[in-house]
Amino acid sequence: MKEKWKKDKKFQRNCILIGLGLVILLGASVYTLFIQPNLSTETYVYKEETVVRGNLILGIMESGSLSLGESSVMYELDLELDEEEEEEEDEDDEGDEESAQKYLEIEEVCAVSGQRISEGDILFKLTQDSVSAVERKLESALTEAKITLANAQTEYDISMLSAKSTYDSSVKEGSRAAADYQAALTASGEKIRSLEGEIRVLELEIAMAQEKLADEELLDSYEEAKTAYDRAKAKYEETDLHNSTAYTSNLMDYQQAESQLEALEDQLQECRDTITDNQAKIQKKQGEIEKARASQVLDNQNAENDYCSASLSGELAKEIYDYSVDSLSDSVNQAQNELDEIQAKMDALQSFVGEDNCICAPEDGLVTSVSYEAGDKLTDNRAMLTYAKENEYTVNIDVSEEDVAAISVGDSVELSFSAYPEQIWEGVITSITTTSTSEHASTISYPATILVQGDTALLYGGMTADVTFVTDSAEDVLYVSKKAVFEENGVSYVYKKDAKGNRVKTKVETGFSDTASIEIISGLEEGDIVYIESIMNVNSEKADKEDSGADYGTEGVGGAEGFPSMEGEAPDMGNGFPSMEGEALDMGNGFPSMDGGPMGNMPGR
Repeated sequence: MKEKWKKDKKFQRNCILIGLGLVILLGASVYTLFIQPNLSTETYVYKEETVVRGNLILGIMESGSLSLGESSVMYELDLELDEEEEEEEDEDDEGDEESAQKYLEIEEVCAVSGQRISEGDILFKLTQDSVSAVERKLESALTEAKITLANAQTEYDISMLSAKSTYDSSVKEGSRAAADYQAALTASGEKIRSLEGEIRVLELEIAMAQEKLADEELLDSYEEAKTAYDRAKAKYEETDLHNSTAYTSNLMDYQQAESQLEALEDQLQECRDTITDNQAKIQKKQGEIEKARASQVLDNQNAENDYCSASLSGELAKEIYDYSVDSLSDSVNQAQNELDEIQAKMDALQSFVGEDNCICAPEDGLVTSVSYEAGDKLTDNRAMLTYAKENEYTVNIDVSEEDVAAISVGDSVELSFSAYPEQIWEGVITSITTTSTSEHASTISYPATILVQGDTALLYGGMTADVTFVTDSAEDVLYVSKKAVFEENGVSYVYKKDAKGNRVKTKVETGFSDTASIEIISGLEEGDIVYIESIMNVNSEKADKEDSGADYGTEGVGGAEGFPSMEGEAPDMGNGFPSMEGEALDMGNGFPSMDGGPMGNMPGR
C-alpha cells in the first residue's frame, strides 16, 4: 500500500478527494444537528391589556360634501291694472308724479349674504312714500270698479224687465196662433212647424258659433295659450329632477298651461262641431219639411203660413230671452270680477308690506344671496333674497355596491365634519338612488342623500363630511382586543393575569365583535388583565444578546414566570425587531401587530 502510495499519483489524488468529501460531510452534519438550531430560536413576548366596559360599533364610513336646501323670499305682487284704468289714471294724475307711483321702493336692506337669520327678523324696509302711492293707486281703481259694477247692475235690472215683457208677449201670441192653427192643420202641419222651429234654432246656433270663431280676442288667447304651453313644456322637460323646488314649480306651470290650452281648443272645436252638425241637421230637416208640405191640402196653405210666423216668434222668444239674460249677466260678472281682482291686489299688498312696511324672514336659515339694494324698485316678480333652510342641510355620498345592501332609507347615521373634528351630528338617510353612478366604471356605487339633524348653525355649504352608517352595535358590554382571544378545539380562551402575576389559561364566552375588539360574555370581569401573545424569531448568538442588553432565554426579561417585562421601553432585539413599546410589526409567524387590529384565532402554546 505504501509503495503504491509513493508510486501512483492518481491513487494519491483519489484518496485526498475522498478525505475532503468525508470532512465536508461531517461538517455539514455537525452544522445541521448542533449549530443551526441554536441560530434560530422562537421567543414568546406578551403585552398586557385591561378588560373594559363600553360600546362596540360595526359600521361603514363614506365621505361627501354638505349641500344647502335653498328657499327664497319672493316678490310676487301684481300691481298692474287694465289699460283703460291706467289711461284714466294718467289723465287724472297728469303732472302728479308721486300719485302715479306704480312700484314699491326699498329704503333699507337689513340682511347680507352669510348672515344667520331667525323667523321674524327684518330683511327689507320699504319707503313709506312708495307704499302710500301704490295704495292710493289701487284705492282709486277700486272705487272706479265699484262704480262700474253698480252701473252694470242697474242696467241689468232695467234690461231684464224689458226682456221679460217681450218674452211674455211673444209667448201669448204664439199660444193664440197655436189654438187657431190646431184646428186647421193636420198632423203633417204640426211636424212642419216643429221642423221649422228647430231649423231656426240650428241656424241661430250656427251664427253664434261662427261669430265666436271669428272673435279676435278668442283667437289671440288661443295663440298665447299655445305659446305659453310650448314654453312651459320645454322648461319643465329641461328641469333637473333632483331640484325638487324647481321641478314642482315648473310642473305646475306646465300643467296649468296645458289645461288652459286644452280649454281653448275644446271651445274652438265645439264651435266647429256645432256648425258642421247643425248644417247637416238643417239639410235633413229641410228635406222632411218639403215632403210634409207636398202632402198638405192646398186649402190650409194660408193658415199654415200665418201660424208659422206667429209660432216662430213664440218659439224664438225663449232663445232670445235666454241670450239677453246671459249677455246682461256677463256684463255684471265682468264688473264683479274686475272689482274682486283689484281688491285681491290691495289685500296682497297690505299682507306683503305689513303694518310697518317691513319684509321679515319666514323661518330660520342662512342667507345665501340678496338681490336688491337700498333705492331699488320692485318692478319684476322674482326672488328678493335666498336662504338655506336649517332643516334642509344634506350630505350627498356614493355608497359602494358591497355596502349599499346594508343601508336603507330612514336609517340613522353619524356625521363628522373636517372643520369640527370633535363634534358629532346625527343624520338620517332620505334617499338612495337605485341607478349606479356609472355603468362602465371599475367601481360601482350608488348616490345616497343624508339629512343633517339638530343644530346646523356651525355648518356651511360645501363642507367635507364623514358619514358613518352603523350596521350593528352592542352597548355597555365587556370587551378586549380580538388578539387576546384564541381557540382550541372550538373553545375560546385567554391568558389571564392572576393575583401573583402568573399567566393562567382561562375559558371565555365571546359575543359581538367589531373590527378590533370582541365582547366577553363570561369568564372575565371588568378590570381583569389579559395577555396578548406573539412569537419572535430571534437569530442571534449569545454575544449579540449581551451587546443588546437583554437576555431572551426561556425565562424572558424581568417578568414573572418567564414573561418579558412590558414596563418602560423594551430593548432592541439586536436582530432588526422593534420593541414591544407602541406599535409592533408582524412577527412573520402569522400573528398580527400589537396595535389592536383584527386577528385570527390565536393558538395556544
